[in-house]
Amino acid sequence: MAGFMSASIWLKIALITLLTGTLLYVIGFATVSWMTLWSARQHWAYGLWEQRACHGGSCGTGAVRYRYSEDWQRATQALEVLGLICNLLALLILLLYMFVDQCRRRNALIATIVFIFAAVFFIVVGIAIFAIKLEERGFSVGWSMGIAIVGAIFMFVAGIMSILHSLGR
Repeated sequence: MAGFMSASIWLKIALITLLTGTLLYVIGFATVSWMTLWSARQHWAYGLWEQRACHGGSCGTGAVRYRYSEDWQRATQALEVLGLICNLLALLILLLYMFVDQCRRRNALIATIVFIFAAVFFIVVGIAIFAIKLEERGFSVGWSMGIAIVGAIFMFVAGIMSILHSLGR
């Protein structure tokens, strides 16, 4: 805990918001309701990996399948996975920067900042593609995408706090 206690307020906020953003994003990433469509007797929910359809009183969940060849779906999955990887790398480097004396170098802090903003970029572009393509078909943003967006906002704040820490060093 000595690393956390001796860190600047900016870095403490960065770590807390990055952890929170990661948790929220993973929940959104893994759940089904990125986009939803309701009708009188039916409900559809699409996530990055699965879809759920409810007709009458029964619901079924399965792998995402579309009527057409959908390269945008694979592009969205790839962008979101890249965002998650960048985010986890940023979190790992930030933890090493804060708690391992040998890693407390400016290069590690710069790498953290770069990975945070790369993660946010990939996540936002993937969300935009997914939302635009399914809104064209009448779908609305679901709670899973909302949580992923909030997670990305927390990550962005962590990036800003990391920059503020680097300016104060």
